[in-house]
Amino acid sequence: MANLSKTASRLDAFIDLMGPVIGVMLLAVGIETYRNGGSMGWPIAGAVLLVINSWVAWRRLARRRNPIPSP
Repeated sequence: MANLSKTASRLDAFIDLMGPVIGVMLLAVGIETYRNGGSMGWPIAGAVLLVINSWVAWRRLARRRNPIPSP
């Protein structure tokens, strides 16, 4: 029988790691758009999104590694 708690935990970690991947993709598209004469806002938005998503993923994965003991 499958352990649903373990499967859900792995799926949650995978979703946490997809945020930085999307940030990198937006940054790459933003840089390419800027090189082709687009707005400087796209690379800035991509960089901000990448930093925020990386920070959120780092916090959530660190919390998952060191669980807080329940009283």
